[in-house]
Amino acid sequence: MARLLKKPWHESFLECVSPHTDAPENFILWSALSLIGATMKNNVFFEIGTYTLYPNQFIVLVAPPGIGKGTVMNLVDDLIKESKPTLVNTLSDRITAEKIIERIADGWSGPMKVQGQQLLMGNQDHNCIIFSTELRVLLGASEWMLEFLEEAWSKTTFDYQTKNKGSVSITSMCCSLLAASVPDFLRNVKREASMVITGGFSSRCLFIYAENASKDLPWPQPLKKNPKSKALYDNLAHDLHEIAALRGEFKVDPSARIMFERFLIQNRASVKDEDSEAISNFRARVKAHVLKLAMVLSASRGDSLIITDIDMGNAITEINQVIVTLEKLFRGAGDSIDAAITARVHTFIEKRGQSSRKEIMRALHRHIGSMENLDRILWVLESIGFITKITLNKQEVYRYVTGRKP
Repeated sequence: MARLLKKPWHESFLECVSPHTDAPENFILWSALSLIGATMKNNVFFEIGTYTLYPNQFIVLVAPPGIGKGTVMNLVDDLIKESKPTLVNTLSDRITAEKIIERIADGWSGPMKVQGQQLLMGNQDHNCIIFSTELRVLLGASEWMLEFLEEAWSKTTFDYQTKNKGSVSITSMCCSLLAASVPDFLRNVKREASMVITGGFSSRCLFIYAENASKDLPWPQPLKKNPKSKALYDNLAHDLHEIAALRGEFKVDPSARIMFERFLIQNRASVKDEDSEAISNFRARVKAHVLKLAMVLSASRGDSLIITDIDMGNAITEINQVIVTLEKLFRGAGDSIDAAITARVHTFIEKRGQSSRKEIMRALHRHIGSMENLDRILWVLESIGFITKITLNKQEVYRYVTGRKP
C-alpha cells in the first residue's frame, strides 16, 4: 500500500504529538528520527569507501528534570508496542552489557511466513533500539558498557566470551540508542565526563538539548481522544510499516553530492586548536553522522532511497546545531578543578546577557564558595575573551561576548 501521510513522517509525528504535550519540539522531532532509523534496521545502507553505513543513530535528549525527555521516549515506545507485527525490537537500560549481547545474539523471531503448505518461523532479527531514560544508569550497568556501545554504533559483528553461554558471535547486528540525561552528568569534570569524551562515545552521539518546555499546557487533551490526532496517529503507524519494508542501497543525487563536499571542506576549515576534545572527536565522525541522518530524512519523505539536496541540506543544518550543543554541554569538562564552576558562571552570564559579581554570587554561591574564587573565574573568562567587563550606571558588570566559542 502507498503511504498515507502528506508530510514527512517526522514532521507528521510532531504535528500529531505537539498539541498534547509541552515537551520541547526538538525532542519530539529527534525521537521520531530515531524511530525511523531503528525501524529500517540494517535493511537499508549506504556504501562509501571501505565501510558501510546504516541508519541507526545514538540520540541523547538532554535537559533539566521535568522538561519532557521521558514523555517523548514513552510516546515512541508506545508506538512500537502497538505496531503489529512488531517493527522494532527494544531493550531497556536496566541490563548489563553482557545481557545485551546475549539478547542480540539470540535475536528476535521475524514475522511468520508460508512456504509451500507449511507455516514457518521468520528469520532471526538481530537489530534493536536501546531505551535509556537515564544515561547514567545504562553506562553504569557494566564497567565496559561504553566500549560495547562504541563498537555497536558502527559494527555489525561482535564476538564475546560470556559467563553463561560461552562464546557468542553476532554477525548481523544493528543497534540504535534513544537515551536521556541531565546536563550535569555530561558536564561533570569527574570520571563520567572523562570516560564519555575520551573513549569516543560522545562523538558517536547526537546530543539534543533543551532548557525549557515548549509551551505552557496545563490541561492537554489526551491524544487518542482527539479525532484529528487519533487519525494522524493511525496514519503514522501505517506509514511506519511502509518505512519498515524499505530494502536496498541509498543513492545520492548530484546536487546533494556537491552540497556534501562543500560541507566537508567547511568542516575542516572550522577546526581550531582551541576546540575541546568533545568537538574535535565529533568533527572526525561528522561525515558518518550527516549521511546517517540524510538517509533517515530521505526515508521520512518517501520510498525512493535517494538522498536529495533537501535531505542533505537539512541533515547538515541539524548536525551543525549538534556541534553548537556540544560546545555548551561539555564546556565544563576538563582537568582543572575550576572547570565545572567556570562553565556554570559562563552559562549564567550567557543566559542573562550581563551580570554583576553580586548577582552571580547570589545565584551560584553554593558552587563558587568564595568571592575570591569568583574573581579568579571571571578573570579567566575575561582573559580568553568569553566575557568583557563594562561600567553600567556606575556599576561594574560582566557582559557575554556573542559569537565566541564556549
